[in-house]
Amino acid sequence: MRKKYKKIVEVATTAGRIMLESHAESYRVEDTVRRILQTSGLSNTEVITNTTGLYVTLDDSDPEIEGITLVRRITDRSNQLNKIYRVNNISRQLTSGQITIDEAAEQLDVVDDSDYTVFSKDIATVILVIAFVVLLGGSFWDSVFSIFAGLLVAYSRILKDLFQLNGFIYGVASTLVTAFLTNVIAAVVPLDISSDVIIIAGLMPLYPGTAVTNGLRDMLKGDYISGVARVADAIVIALSLAIGVAIGLYFYGEVTSWLV
Repeated sequence: MRKKYKKIVEVATTAGRIMLESHAESYRVEDTVRRILQTSGLSNTEVITNTTGLYVTLDDSDPEIEGITLVRRITDRSNQLNKIYRVNNISRQLTSGQITIDEAAEQLDVVDDSDYTVFSKDIATVILVIAFVVLLGGSFWDSVFSIFAGLLVAYSRILKDLFQLNGFIYGVASTLVTAFLTNVIAAVVPLDISSDVIIIAGLMPLYPGTAVTNGLRDMLKGDYISGVARVADAIVIALSLAIGVAIGLYFYGEVTSWLV
C-alpha cells in the first residue's frame, strides 16, 4: 500500500515540478498537485510552492499509515505554456478515472522530455524582434536589420552554454553585444536606421513579462512569498538587461570617439 501512495506522490511532484519549470502560477501548481494527491483517498494533502522549490506531503489520520514527503529543487525556468496545458490535461484525466497512475507517470515523462527545437526557438526570437520593430514604428530598413539583432539575441545562448552563465550575467552579456553591434551597423551602413528602436525590440525576447504577471497574480491570490520572489526575479533580469545596454552604448561611444 505504501508503494502505491509513494507512486502517487512521485507523480504529483513530477507534475508540479514540470509546471513550475514552465512558469506556471503557484496557485495553479498547488491546485493540480493537490488534486492528484487526493486520488489516494487519504485525508491530509499538503502542497507548498515557490519559484525555487516544491514541497509535497501525503498523510492520513490513520496512525498505521506513514506519511510521505518529497521536496524538489527548481533550478531551470522557461516559458513553456504547452507543457502547462498538457500537464493539466493529464491531471484531469487521472482525477476523472480515465487513466491510471502508471499511465499518468508515463505521459508526464513524455511531457518532461518534450521541448521546442533550438531552431524553432531561434526563428521565433527573430520574428518577435521584427514584430516589435514594426509595433514601435520602425521603418522598412529597421525591420530588415532587426533580423541581425534577433540573430544576435538568439545565438547569445551559445555564450550562456559555453561559459555556464547565470541569468544575470547572461542578460548583461547578450544585451551588451546586441547594443554595441547594432550601433556599429547603424553607423557603418549608409541608410537611415533607428538603432534605438532595434535595440529596444531586441530586448523584448529577454524581458521577463511572464514572471511579472505571474508574480502579481500570486500576490493577489495571497501567495506572497512566491509572488514577491517572482517579481524580484523579474526585477533582477530587467536590471541585467538595462546594465548590458548601458555598457554596450558606453563601449560604442568610446570606440567611436577613439576612431574620430
